[in-house]
Amino acid sequence: MNTEKFEQLVEKFKTTLDITDNHLQMNSFAIKQNGDCFIYRFNNRMEASDIRSLSKTVMALVTGKVFELSRQGVYPKIDLDTNIFPIIEKLVNLTNLKNLKYLKQINIKHLLTHTIGYDKMLLMRGDIIDLDPFSYLDYLINYPIKYQPGTVYLYSNAGFYLLSVILQEFINEDLFAFVKRELFEPLEINNANWIKYGNYLAGATRLWLQPEDLIKIGELLLNYGTYKDKQILPKSWIKEMTTIQEYNPNHDLSNRKHLLYYAYGYGIWLNKKEIYFASGTDGQYIVIVPEKKAIIITQAQQKDPNPIRNIIDEIIENYL
Repeated sequence: MNTEKFEQLVEKFKTTLDITDNHLQMNSFAIKQNGDCFIYRFNNRMEASDIRSLSKTVMALVTGKVFELSRQGVYPKIDLDTNIFPIIEKLVNLTNLKNLKYLKQINIKHLLTHTIGYDKMLLMRGDIIDLDPFSYLDYLINYPIKYQPGTVYLYSNAGFYLLSVILQEFINEDLFAFVKRELFEPLEINNANWIKYGNYLAGATRLWLQPEDLIKIGELLLNYGTYKDKQILPKSWIKEMTTIQEYNPNHDLSNRKHLLYYAYGYGIWLNKKEIYFASGTDGQYIVIVPEKKAIIITQAQQKDPNPIRNIIDEIIENYL
Protein backbone atom coordinates (compact mmCIF):
# COMPACT_ATOMS: atom_id res chain seq x y z
CA MET A 1 0.00 0.00 0.00
CA ASN A 2 1.19 3.51 -0.84
CA THR A 3 -0.29 7.02 -0.67
CA GLU A 4 -1.45 6.98 -4.30
CA LYS A 5 -3.31 3.69 -3.93
CA PHE A 6 -4.86 4.77 -0.65
CA GLU A 7 -6.11 8.04 -2.17
CA GLN A 8 -7.67 6.05 -5.02
CA LEU A 9 -9.54 3.96 -2.48
CA VAL A 10 -10.72 7.01 -0.55
CA GLU A 11 -12.11 8.37 -3.81
CA LYS A 12 -13.83 5.05 -4.45
CA PHE A 13 -15.59 5.27 -1.08
CA LYS A 14 -16.58 8.86 -1.86
CA THR A 15 -18.04 8.17 -5.28
CA THR A 16 -19.70 4.77 -4.80
CA LEU A 17 -23.49 4.82 -4.47
CA ASP A 18 -25.58 2.42 -2.40
CA ILE A 19 -28.78 0.61 -3.34
CA THR A 20 -30.78 3.83 -2.89
CA ASP A 21 -28.39 5.78 -5.15
CA ASN A 22 -27.04 7.74 -2.21
CA HIS A 23 -23.39 8.27 -1.35
CA LEU A 24 -21.96 6.04 1.34
CA GLN A 25 -22.19 7.39 4.87
CA MET A 26 -18.59 6.75 5.85
CA ASN A 27 -16.94 7.84 9.10
CA SER A 28 -13.40 6.56 8.55
CA PHE A 29 -11.25 4.29 6.44
CA ALA A 30 -7.77 3.01 7.30
CA ILE A 31 -5.17 0.53 6.13
CA LYS A 32 -1.99 -0.61 7.82
CA GLN A 33 0.40 -2.83 5.90
CA ASN A 34 4.04 -3.68 6.60
CA GLY A 35 4.35 -0.80 9.05
CA ASP A 36 2.80 1.86 6.81
CA CYS A 37 -0.47 3.27 8.15
CA PHE A 38 -2.98 5.41 6.25
CA ILE A 39 -6.12 6.89 7.87
CA TYR A 40 -8.82 9.03 6.32
CA ARG A 41 -11.66 10.69 8.23
CA PHE A 42 -14.65 11.55 6.09
CA ASN A 43 -16.11 15.04 6.57
CA ASN A 44 -13.24 15.75 8.98
CA ARG A 45 -14.95 13.61 11.60
CA MET A 46 -12.96 13.63 14.83
CA GLU A 47 -15.39 12.03 17.29
CA ALA A 48 -15.31 8.32 18.08
CA SER A 49 -17.79 5.94 16.44
CA ASP A 50 -20.00 3.20 17.85
CA ILE A 51 -18.21 0.08 16.61
CA ARG A 52 -21.34 -2.04 17.09
CA SER A 53 -20.56 -5.78 16.92
CA LEU A 54 -16.82 -5.27 16.67
CA SER A 55 -17.35 -5.10 20.44
CA LYS A 56 -17.76 -8.89 20.39
CA THR A 57 -14.19 -9.26 19.19
CA VAL A 58 -12.99 -6.98 21.98
CA MET A 59 -14.95 -9.08 24.50
CA ALA A 60 -13.28 -12.22 23.18
CA LEU A 61 -9.88 -10.59 23.69
CA VAL A 62 -10.88 -9.58 27.23
CA THR A 63 -11.96 -13.16 27.93
CA GLY A 64 -8.55 -14.41 26.85
CA LYS A 65 -6.91 -11.98 29.26
CA VAL A 66 -9.03 -13.19 32.18
CA PHE A 67 -8.18 -16.79 31.28
CA GLU A 68 -4.47 -15.99 31.19
CA LEU A 69 -4.53 -14.21 34.55
CA SER A 70 -6.41 -17.18 35.96
CA ARG A 71 -3.71 -19.49 34.62
CA GLN A 72 -1.12 -17.30 36.35
CA GLY A 73 -2.98 -17.63 39.66
CA VAL A 74 -4.37 -14.09 39.84
CA TYR A 75 -7.92 -15.48 39.77
CA PRO A 76 -9.43 -18.89 40.52
CA LYS A 77 -9.77 -21.33 37.64
CA ILE A 78 -11.87 -20.22 34.69
CA ASP A 79 -11.77 -21.48 31.11
CA LEU A 80 -13.94 -22.31 28.12
CA ASP A 81 -15.60 -25.18 30.00
CA THR A 82 -16.60 -23.10 33.03
CA ASN A 83 -20.36 -23.33 33.62
CA ILE A 84 -22.00 -19.93 33.89
CA PHE A 85 -25.07 -20.60 36.01
CA PRO A 86 -23.32 -21.00 39.38
CA ILE A 87 -21.76 -17.54 38.83
CA ILE A 88 -25.09 -15.78 38.21
CA GLU A 89 -27.58 -18.00 40.05
CA LYS A 90 -27.96 -15.60 42.98
CA LEU A 91 -28.33 -12.58 40.66
CA VAL A 92 -31.37 -13.77 38.72
CA ASN A 93 -35.03 -14.43 39.29
CA LEU A 94 -35.55 -17.70 37.44
CA THR A 95 -39.26 -18.12 36.75
CA ASN A 96 -39.02 -20.35 33.68
CA LEU A 97 -37.94 -23.52 35.44
CA LYS A 98 -37.96 -25.45 32.14
CA ASN A 99 -34.74 -23.61 31.30
CA LEU A 100 -32.88 -24.91 34.34
CA LYS A 101 -31.60 -28.17 32.81
CA TYR A 102 -30.05 -26.20 29.93
CA LEU A 103 -28.81 -23.31 32.06
CA LYS A 104 -26.77 -25.83 34.05
CA GLN A 105 -25.08 -26.95 30.81
CA ILE A 106 -24.14 -23.53 29.35
CA ASN A 107 -20.44 -22.77 29.49
CA ILE A 108 -18.29 -19.85 28.37
CA LYS A 109 -17.53 -21.44 25.00
CA HIS A 110 -21.25 -21.44 24.20
CA LEU A 111 -21.37 -17.69 24.90
CA LEU A 112 -18.38 -17.03 22.62
CA THR A 113 -19.80 -19.09 19.75
CA HIS A 114 -23.52 -18.18 19.77
CA THR A 115 -24.53 -21.74 20.69
CA ILE A 116 -26.56 -21.13 23.86
CA GLY A 117 -29.64 -22.81 22.36
CA TYR A 118 -32.05 -19.93 21.70
CA ASP A 119 -34.20 -20.00 18.57
CA LYS A 120 -34.34 -16.20 18.26
CA MET A 121 -31.75 -13.43 18.01
CA LEU A 122 -31.88 -11.69 21.40
CA LEU A 123 -30.76 -8.39 22.89
CA MET A 124 -30.79 -6.80 19.46
CA ARG A 125 -31.97 -3.19 19.55
CA GLY A 126 -35.47 -4.07 18.39
CA ASP A 127 -36.42 -6.68 20.99
CA ILE A 128 -35.19 -4.65 24.00
CA ILE A 129 -36.57 -1.24 23.03
CA ASP A 130 -39.26 -1.36 25.74
CA LEU A 131 -37.28 -3.22 28.41
CA ASP A 132 -35.53 -1.79 31.45
CA PRO A 133 -31.77 -2.43 30.97
CA PHE A 134 -31.60 -3.68 34.55
CA SER A 135 -34.00 -6.48 33.52
CA TYR A 136 -31.94 -7.78 30.57
CA LEU A 137 -30.26 -10.54 32.58
CA ASP A 138 -33.57 -11.96 33.82
CA TYR A 139 -34.98 -11.59 30.30
CA LEU A 140 -32.23 -13.81 28.88
CA ILE A 141 -32.28 -16.36 31.68
CA ASN A 142 -36.03 -16.84 31.35
CA TYR A 143 -36.36 -16.67 27.57
CA PRO A 144 -37.06 -20.24 26.40
CA ILE A 145 -33.93 -22.20 25.54
CA LYS A 146 -35.08 -24.57 22.82
CA TYR A 147 -31.93 -26.53 21.97
CA GLN A 148 -29.26 -28.23 24.01
CA PRO A 149 -26.33 -25.83 24.42
CA GLY A 150 -23.59 -26.36 21.88
CA THR A 151 -25.79 -27.94 19.21
CA VAL A 152 -27.28 -25.00 17.27
CA TYR A 153 -25.51 -21.85 16.07
CA LEU A 154 -27.56 -18.63 16.03
CA TYR A 155 -25.82 -15.24 15.88
CA SER A 156 -27.12 -12.92 18.60
CA ASN A 157 -26.10 -10.30 21.16
CA ALA A 158 -27.23 -12.49 24.04
CA GLY A 159 -24.07 -14.50 24.57
CA PHE A 160 -21.69 -11.56 24.72
CA TYR A 161 -23.87 -9.64 27.17
CA LEU A 162 -23.98 -12.74 29.36
CA LEU A 163 -20.21 -12.97 28.95
CA SER A 164 -19.77 -9.43 30.28
CA VAL A 165 -21.93 -10.34 33.29
CA ILE A 166 -19.98 -13.54 33.96
CA LEU A 167 -16.57 -11.88 33.70
CA GLN A 168 -17.49 -8.95 35.94
CA GLU A 169 -18.96 -11.20 38.60
CA PHE A 170 -16.01 -13.59 38.37
CA ILE A 171 -13.25 -10.98 38.73
CA ASN A 172 -15.33 -9.05 41.29
CA GLU A 173 -14.40 -5.74 39.68
CA ASP A 174 -16.01 -3.28 37.30
CA LEU A 175 -15.29 -4.91 33.95
CA PHE A 176 -14.59 -1.67 32.10
CA ALA A 177 -11.93 -0.77 34.67
CA PHE A 178 -10.36 -4.16 33.96
CA VAL A 179 -10.61 -3.65 30.18
CA LYS A 180 -8.93 -0.26 30.37
CA ARG A 181 -6.10 -1.49 32.61
CA GLU A 182 -5.41 -4.89 31.05
CA LEU A 183 -6.17 -4.28 27.36
CA PHE A 184 -6.66 -0.65 26.36
CA GLU A 185 -3.76 0.90 28.29
CA PRO A 186 -1.21 -1.62 26.94
CA LEU A 187 -2.60 -0.88 23.45
CA GLU A 188 -2.37 2.88 24.10
CA ILE A 189 -6.12 3.25 23.56
CA ASN A 190 -7.41 6.31 25.40
CA ASN A 191 -10.86 7.89 25.84
CA ALA A 192 -12.83 4.75 25.00
CA ASN A 193 -16.46 4.70 26.07
CA TRP A 194 -18.49 1.52 26.58
CA ILE A 195 -22.19 1.78 27.46
CA LYS A 196 -23.63 -0.35 30.25
CA TYR A 197 -26.89 -2.28 30.17
CA GLY A 198 -27.84 -2.07 33.81
CA ASN A 199 -24.78 -2.88 35.90
CA TYR A 200 -22.84 -4.55 33.09
CA LEU A 201 -21.14 -3.61 29.83
CA ALA A 202 -23.34 -4.16 26.79
CA GLY A 203 -20.63 -6.59 25.70
CA ALA A 204 -21.88 -7.25 22.19
CA THR A 205 -22.10 -3.61 21.13
CA ARG A 206 -22.10 0.07 22.19
CA LEU A 207 -18.33 0.58 22.41
CA TRP A 208 -17.04 3.88 20.96
CA LEU A 209 -13.55 3.91 19.45
CA GLN A 210 -11.43 5.83 16.94
CA PRO A 211 -9.98 4.32 13.72
CA GLU A 212 -6.50 4.42 15.29
CA ASP A 213 -7.85 2.25 18.11
CA LEU A 214 -9.22 -0.31 15.67
CA ILE A 215 -5.86 -0.46 13.91
CA LYS A 216 -4.24 -1.33 17.26
CA ILE A 217 -6.78 -4.07 17.90
CA GLY A 218 -6.08 -5.32 14.39
CA GLU A 219 -2.34 -5.38 15.13
CA LEU A 220 -2.98 -7.47 18.24
CA LEU A 221 -4.89 -9.99 16.11
CA LEU A 222 -2.42 -9.98 13.23
CA ASN A 223 0.60 -10.35 15.50
CA TYR A 224 -0.84 -13.12 17.69
CA GLY A 225 -1.32 -11.08 20.85
CA THR A 226 1.77 -8.88 20.51
CA TYR A 227 1.76 -5.07 20.35
CA LYS A 228 5.04 -3.10 20.07
CA ASP A 229 7.04 -6.20 21.03
CA LYS A 230 4.97 -6.73 24.19
CA GLN A 231 2.95 -9.95 24.55
CA ILE A 232 -0.41 -8.68 25.79
CA LEU A 233 -2.35 -11.89 25.13
CA PRO A 234 -1.13 -15.45 24.67
CA LYS A 235 -0.44 -16.46 21.09
CA SER A 236 -2.46 -19.61 21.72
CA TRP A 237 -5.59 -17.59 22.53
CA ILE A 238 -5.46 -15.57 19.30
CA LYS A 239 -5.01 -18.83 17.40
CA GLU A 240 -8.10 -20.28 19.13
CA MET A 241 -10.12 -17.13 18.46
CA THR A 242 -9.29 -17.28 14.75
CA THR A 243 -9.88 -21.01 14.32
CA ILE A 244 -13.24 -22.22 13.00
CA GLN A 245 -15.50 -23.17 15.90
CA GLU A 246 -18.90 -23.04 14.17
CA TYR A 247 -19.90 -22.96 10.51
CA ASN A 248 -22.41 -20.30 9.53
CA PRO A 249 -25.44 -22.09 8.01
CA ASN A 250 -26.50 -18.85 6.35
CA HIS A 251 -23.08 -17.84 5.07
CA ASP A 252 -22.88 -15.17 2.42
CA LEU A 253 -23.48 -16.67 -1.03
CA SER A 254 -22.69 -13.45 -2.90
CA ASN A 255 -19.97 -13.10 -5.50
CA ARG A 256 -17.51 -11.85 -2.90
CA LYS A 257 -14.30 -13.82 -2.95
CA HIS A 258 -12.75 -12.68 0.32
CA LEU A 259 -15.19 -11.06 2.78
CA LEU A 260 -17.23 -14.22 3.19
CA TYR A 261 -19.09 -14.94 6.44
CA TYR A 262 -18.23 -18.61 6.18
CA ALA A 263 -17.57 -19.55 9.80
CA TYR A 264 -17.19 -18.18 13.32
CA GLY A 265 -14.35 -18.40 15.81
CA TYR A 266 -14.54 -16.71 19.20
CA GLY A 267 -16.08 -13.29 18.53
CA ILE A 268 -14.71 -13.14 14.99
CA TRP A 269 -15.65 -14.24 11.46
CA LEU A 270 -13.55 -16.41 9.14
CA ASN A 271 -13.69 -16.90 5.41
CA LYS A 272 -12.75 -20.12 3.62
CA LYS A 273 -9.05 -19.23 3.51
CA GLU A 274 -6.78 -17.35 5.91
CA ILE A 275 -8.67 -14.06 6.23
CA TYR A 276 -10.56 -13.28 9.43
CA PHE A 277 -12.56 -10.20 10.35
CA ALA A 278 -14.71 -8.44 12.91
CA SER A 279 -17.98 -7.13 11.50
CA GLY A 280 -20.53 -4.68 12.88
CA THR A 281 -23.87 -3.29 11.73
CA ASP A 282 -23.84 -0.37 9.27
CA GLY A 283 -20.35 -1.02 7.91
CA GLN A 284 -17.90 -1.46 10.81
CA TYR A 285 -14.97 -3.71 9.91
CA ILE A 286 -11.58 -4.86 11.13
CA VAL A 287 -10.24 -7.14 8.40
CA ILE A 288 -7.01 -9.09 8.87
CA VAL A 289 -5.16 -10.40 5.80
CA PRO A 290 -2.21 -12.31 7.31
CA GLU A 291 -0.61 -13.27 3.98
CA LYS A 292 -0.31 -9.57 3.09
CA LYS A 293 0.42 -8.44 6.69
CA ALA A 294 -2.48 -6.02 6.25
CA ILE A 295 -5.28 -4.57 8.38
CA ILE A 296 -8.30 -2.85 6.79
CA ILE A 297 -10.63 -0.66 8.87
CA THR A 298 -13.97 0.93 8.04
CA GLN A 299 -16.37 2.86 10.26
CA ALA A 300 -19.68 3.99 8.83
CA GLN A 301 -23.38 4.69 9.34
CA GLN A 302 -24.34 2.87 6.17
CA LYS A 303 -27.66 1.02 6.24
CA ASP A 304 -26.78 -0.84 3.03
CA PRO A 305 -23.27 -2.15 3.81
CA ASN A 306 -22.88 -4.21 0.64
CA PRO A 307 -20.95 -1.50 -1.25
CA ILE A 308 -18.46 -1.30 1.65
CA ARG A 309 -18.06 -5.07 1.62
CA ASN A 310 -17.52 -5.05 -2.13
CA ILE A 311 -14.84 -2.36 -1.89
CA ILE A 312 -13.05 -4.29 0.86
CA ASP A 313 -13.14 -7.37 -1.36
CA GLU A 314 -11.62 -5.34 -4.18
CA ILE A 315 -8.92 -3.97 -1.87
CA ILE A 316 -7.89 -7.50 -0.89
CA GLU A 317 -7.95 -8.69 -4.48
CA ASN A 318 -6.22 -5.80 -6.24
CA TYR A 319 -4.58 -3.28 -3.89
CA LEU A 320 -2.60 -5.08 -1.20
